[in-house]
Amino acid sequence: MIQMVQGTDNFDAALAKGDMVAGFSAPWCGYCRRLRPLMEKMSEEIDIPVYGVNVDEDKDLAARYDVETIPDLIYFHDGKPVDHIIGYGNVGYPELMAFVEKNKK
Repeated sequence: MIQMVQGTDNFDAALAKGDMVAGFSAPWCGYCRRLRPLMEKMSEEIDIPVYGVNVDEDKDLAARYDVETIPDLIYFHDGKPVDHIIGYGNVGYPELMAFVEKNKK
């Protein structure tokens, strides 16, 4: 299940818990809406949390991680971003799972 997180304090608290994937998106974004069910499925099959960040509500978080194109999924390890994948067009469920597996430490 994707857990929505809002605000830098809440995001930093989530980061402090360990590895995570954060999906930066917006409600008006068609690619974001297309990717959401795939992210939900992925979140049920991996052992790290998946968080959602609305870039319209959390512009500071988007700026902190240089999110300019959405949907942008960022893998965090030890509180730092280690990789990202921009999920439009050619990104499906296999690519999402490969992204997570590649970055698990």
